Amino acid sequence: MSECVSVIIPTYNRGELVLEAIESALNQTYKDVEVIVSDDGSEKDVGDLIKSKFPSVIFIKHNHCGVSCSRNIAIKRSNCKYIAFLDDDDWWDGRFLEKTIERLEKGDVVGVFANYYKVYESRVKEIGYKDGKVPNIIGLDWIVRGSFIDPSAVVVKREAIVEAGLFDESLSTAEDWDMWLRMMRNGNFAYIDDCLVYKRTCLNYRIPWERWMNDCKVMSKFISGLSEEEFKKLNMSLNSSASKIYSRWGSYLLHTGNRAEARKYLLKALRMTFKPKIVLRYFATYMPLGFAKLFDGIYLRELKERSKMKRLGLEDKK
Repeated sequence: MSECVSVIIPTYNRGELVLEAIESALNQTYKDVEVIVSDDGSEKDVGDLIKSKFPSVIFIKHNHCGVSCSRNIAIKRSNCKYIAFLDDDDWWDGRFLEKTIERLEKGDVVGVFANYYKVYESRVKEIGYKDGKVPNIIGLDWIVRGSFIDPSAVVVKREAIVEAGLFDESLSTAEDWDMWLRMMRNGNFAYIDDCLVYKRTCLNYRIPWERWMNDCKVMSKFISGLSEEEFKKLNMSLNSSASKIYSRWGSYLLHTGNRAEARKYLLKALRMTFKPKIVLRYFATYMPLGFAKLFDGIYLRELKERSKMKRLGLEDKK
């Protein structure tokens, strides 16, 4: 298999934005690249435009099946030793592949990810990972804490992602976290503290219930696949993360009035880590719903997000 990098760009109804992503992938200082655009059944056909502007790009059009399926189709078509992922509304610094491949070729990790800029609609930029927050090497004890590695910042060994079993097509969100968890059972990721990725970011103060639900699915699947020895090794970080995820989903279920399911997840959270906050949230499931919502405090998240949107000069889109 060739030493080149397969850059996989799944796209769906993104029109002009995907052209910027492709251009950034082709304008790299690392030149041994194949770009694969996997069109997930876009309503407007961009294939002819892409082929005319970028003749070297491999364009695959398929029926709409979701981002995981779209990535998997491109992975199966790829021909290179390394795979890089780029979302269709993001773009790279020209040195991204050079620096990540240089680190990956040291041979001690299965994947590499870089720091990035969050680029808001107001054109304000924020650094993704603050100084000193992420170690140079990431293993299972870190990635179990949650989904913090963005696909657009990642380059992996193709053999490692194939061995892990490709992306879970049943997940509409958190599919990347699920993948990194599976990959890191076989090897670590390295981190480069240079901002080499530009990620378009939209803030929304609404509760991200779909992501919270899929976080629960991913965590439960991960725990069920661990051996007793692996579970003990990850004990502290895993228990803390699972407790937070189950408690958060229990909180959402409480707000929808599904008290029985809320109690089930809050009890799961307490079995992982005993925290007074979760105990209070559990007792809130027996209160009148209006009072329980106020007592639970989930609205504080909305207030914090609204405040951040105002600070960044973003519109409050309803």
